[in-house]
Amino acid sequence: MVSIGELAHSTGVSRRMLRHWEQVGLLEPAAVDAATGYRRYADSQVGRVRTVASLRALGFGLEKIADLLEPGLTESRLRTLLREREQELARAIAQDSARLTEVRTRLAALERGSGTIMNGLMLVPLPALRLRALQAHVRDETEIPRAASRLLTALRAGWGPQDADADVVLLYDGTSDESIVVTAGTTAATPARGLEVVEVPPVPEGVSVAFEERPADVGDAWVALDAALHDRGLRTTGVYRQVTARGAVTLQAGVRPLH
Repeated sequence: MVSIGELAHSTGVSRRMLRHWEQVGLLEPAAVDAATGYRRYADSQVGRVRTVASLRALGFGLEKIADLLEPGLTESRLRTLLREREQELARAIAQDSARLTEVRTRLAALERGSGTIMNGLMLVPLPALRLRALQAHVRDETEIPRAASRLLTALRAGWGPQDADADVVLLYDGTSDESIVVTAGTTAATPARGLEVVEVPPVPEGVSVAFEERPADVGDAWVALDAALHDRGLRTTGVYRQVTARGAVTLQAGVRPLH
């Protein structure tokens, strides 16, 4: 007989986990001292603990492990359980492969964007804008992409053929602690029903970077822009602008010293 501590030491499975396996019926102590409650295990149970641990390492859930350790386990049931796990692993590998491709694509785009920013970053005043626009309020930066997409769809729904090549401006105003104001607007002269006029004041000290094509992830482009400004002792501030004109995208914002 061995104690729970000795069993944990010899198998590498924690006492907490051994107690949990007991609770779910995977590991019953060979004996429990009625006075102290101390558990004792037979030497033969070491193999069972190691088997459960190895099956957990393969990703089997405790319920399926219980099936695999049943004395009456049939070959048919064993094949079913193994094939189910095979399919789960194949799906996980496919998902991870897709995620890896996405990460590599995003990394490559970020590196290209960093090069564009280093070569094209300009510290210039930003002009005033007069937009016909739609606006929405969101509470967190993670909500911005969905809100911007919804606003752009609604904005373009009211356009005529003459507006097809109109500039599109997205504004992100996070200067309030309460919410972020997302604006989607156009400088097109033709008024569209349901749009309000939004006046954007000029910015005396700003940064502007033009991309020949829209970055794969605009959020990453802003991160790269902030990193480039940091090297110059600056940071972005105020209302952020994203201007799309004839397929090219320009990111603009006010700047101020880091300290």
